Amino acid sequence: MILTGRVRVFPGFLAAGGAFFCFTLTYAQTPHPAGSGAQVRFAYENKELQPARYTFVIDESGSGHFHSEPGDPPPPDTHSYQHLAEALDRPVQLSKPIVDQIFSTARSEKFFAVPCEDSKHKIAFQGTKELSYQGPDGKGSCTYNWSKFDAVQKLTGLFESFAFTLEEGRRLAVEHKHDRLALDAELGSLMTALKEGRAIEVQSIQPVLEEIAEDDAVMDRARQRAKKLLDAGNTTASLR
Repeated sequence: MILTGRVRVFPGFLAAGGAFFCFTLTYAQTPHPAGSGAQVRFAYENKELQPARYTFVIDESGSGHFHSEPGDPPPPDTHSYQHLAEALDRPVQLSKPIVDQIFSTARSEKFFAVPCEDSKHKIAFQGTKELSYQGPDGKGSCTYNWSKFDAVQKLTGLFESFAFTLEEGRRLAVEHKHDRLALDAELGSLMTALKEGRAIEVQSIQPVLEEIAEDDAVMDRARQRAKKLLDAGNTTASLR
């Protein structure tokens, strides 16, 4: 769940077909991970949330790229750091168990070359999503709000959880610079999300956690929480 001030409203994307198509064209200009093997791409958009849109491209080695774009800033009288939100454009490295899940799902679900939208049930809008696969063994894609396939929904949750972690890293960097007193609550929320599986791959935000843990100007409990998250990240990394 991505944050709006102190309110968490992640994940979800809101977009008409035309807006999503424009986003797809925009993302095509961003760097793709190196490698000549299979790739999975996940795109997600909701103009009401922060970030408003993001995309992952992951190859089978676990290396990949993440690109996000911020949503509209809040009203001037709203207590929120969204006006400081910036696009993220960075490489990522996923642990082996996560990569195995991504690619096994892609292959078991026919490379996503299936109509995966749940059209039989009235599901509240969860965001516009697209999963696609391309590799030497096949290719395909599907676009959906809510998938009728459990495996696709689980994979969607995985990407959402990773995006949540990356957005938390951005927020922590902003708060470390502008509002150190907010760090304790933010780090506590991240710890809870990690325990509940709403955040994953916390080692991906190691630099900002290290900066907080080593900063004597940050309250001790926040520093200790940052250290615990670093330990959790090291444990995750050791699974590779």
